Amino acid sequence: MSPNGILLFATVLFMVYSILSTFPMTRSVYGTEVFTKEESPFGISYNDWFSKYWNWTASLNMDEFTPKPGGCVFDNSSMVMLIDTTVQGSPQMVCDISSEQGVMIPLWIAWCDNHEKPNYTGEQLTKCAREQYNLGNIGSEVTVDGQRVADLDVRMSLESGKLNYKINSLDNVTEISSKGFNLTLPPDSRLLPSGTPPGTWLAGAHGWFVFLKPLPPGEHTVFYNVRVTPTGALTSPGTSPHASDVAYDLHVK
Repeated sequence: MSPNGILLFATVLFMVYSILSTFPMTRSVYGTEVFTKEESPFGISYNDWFSKYWNWTASLNMDEFTPKPGGCVFDNSSMVMLIDTTVQGSPQMVCDISSEQGVMIPLWIAWCDNHEKPNYTGEQLTKCAREQYNLGNIGSEVTVDGQRVADLDVRMSLESGKLNYKINSLDNVTEISSKGFNLTLPPDSRLLPSGTPPGTWLAGAHGWFVFLKPLPPGEHTVFYNVRVTPTGALTSPGTSPHASDVAYDLHVK
């Protein structure tokens, strides 16, 4: 190729790159970042985010929690809260968020309250959530725009009354054992057990989350899943086989 041809080819490549890089809705190629365990996202502790999450998800009735085609189920705060993986099926939702908001992704979570366990302290309620309802072989992954961001692969079982906890992978995942917090269950809450009156109860919770830092403007797909299987005869009644896949198409402005 002649020198003039090389110069023309380079000029065309530069023009194409310039057009693509300035087009407002191109998919971002930036790396996805997560908040570390040492951080307090938006100045709020992980314990308080956990409390906020449970009170938000408890405020939803079953219809509000159930994804609709083209709809969006989330809590629109400084940390956008996505639905938990007890949801059935493989929903795909479409949401508008800001490039100043983080994203809170629940992988597998549980709670106990003192209506169910009268006279329990917050610490005892958290232990209940962890050792009665979060037992099993638990696996999950999170991807953003097709790129793996986080992995969870743990096994929790009770053996001779003692918790056996094996971690195979806890990559970019934050495990939270909460302090006691007040949990409000409205009359139509999807989480209100049959026979339990609505009200505000002392609760304790345990679970695994991924906290994404704000995404750059553009189109992004956040995908997360969970696979839970019992660990054997000693697995609690609170754990049964479960699988779900959740996707959010996020229009980040």
